[in-house]
Amino acid sequence: MTSLRIIGILCICFLTMGMVIADDISVTASVSRQTAYIGDLIDYTITVNYSSGITVTPPAAGKNLGQFDVKDYRVGEEKELDGDRREQNLWFEMRTFTTGEYVIPSLEIEYFTVDSTRKVISSDPIKINIKSVIADGSESDTLQIRDIKEQASLKSGLPLWAVLTLVGAIIGGMSFLIWWWLKRQQREEEEYVDPRPAWEIAFTDLALLKEKDLLEQGEIKLYYLELTNIIRRYLGKKFEFDAMDLTTSEIDEYLNSIEFPDTICREFIEFLADADLIKFAKHKPEADQPDEDWQKTYRFINDTKDIPVIKPEPEPDVKYIPPIQTDENTDDEWRYAPPGYKDMMLAIDQSSTDSADTAEEEARE
Repeated sequence: MTSLRIIGILCICFLTMGMVIADDISVTASVSRQTAYIGDLIDYTITVNYSSGITVTPPAAGKNLGQFDVKDYRVGEEKELDGDRREQNLWFEMRTFTTGEYVIPSLEIEYFTVDSTRKVISSDPIKINIKSVIADGSESDTLQIRDIKEQASLKSGLPLWAVLTLVGAIIGGMSFLIWWWLKRQQREEEEYVDPRPAWEIAFTDLALLKEKDLLEQGEIKLYYLELTNIIRRYLGKKFEFDAMDLTTSEIDEYLNSIEFPDTICREFIEFLADADLIKFAKHKPEADQPDEDWQKTYRFINDTKDIPVIKPEPEPDVKYIPPIQTDENTDDEWRYAPPGYKDMMLAIDQSSTDSADTAEEEARE
């Protein structure tokens, strides 16, 4: 009877060893710690070692690991080893919030042999001891909630004047940086000059004014303010003067000084005067007047865009200095005159004399 048992055991061992050799796959399970505290993260690693003819199917992410919550799960890439073998790692990051001794259950790994036969191999279970963060044997009063301790006072190593000086320096530096940045932005805006001709810029602004629908919103004053600013900017860029800072009468004087067409000028000045009443005297225009004024502005720009810019010639800065009368010497009357003034005045007198003689001779003839 004993011999039969021995023979049976040997047969079972032989058969089992044959299956392992035939499948040629092994599974190893390990943990980063076997004793941990509540809430500690524990790394659970499964290493599968197998021959190249076997195909391993990793378990799903939601695999049951007993009382442990899986926080992360990763499948490593298949590694090639010596001897035509393969290895793949599975990592679980888990934890629990209750104390006691726990067992990570066996994890089943599915694989397929060379002939596509589906089989399963299981890892060994592992024991884990979860301890409380409260020390063993602690007195009962240490488990009670205590009042908050008084706030600790921190003594500064710097005197008050040094702290105030440092704060002032920081505020001053920030203020300087803000001022410098604003000045830089303003300078960049002032330096930019639109390269387009004045009439093209004005036509673009008129089109944008139409799209704003200010009249439908009841913004009559704002509508005329933008309309007159468009034409003022056009005049300033076209005829090279500061039309934005001049009054309507001053603009009229300047246009007359550059020989601007009188008919166009009168119509334009009348338009600006009516617009001033709407902007500053709360005058209400007729229902169709805003659209007509927009058309007037467009025609004015279109009619004047090809007019050449003729600036008035500056008057010569020559002042007459009367000669100083003296009885001593006739040449002394020019002694206080500027250099070259004597020759200029003598030439003017000679020219006047010649003109008078010529006129007298023509009258005699």
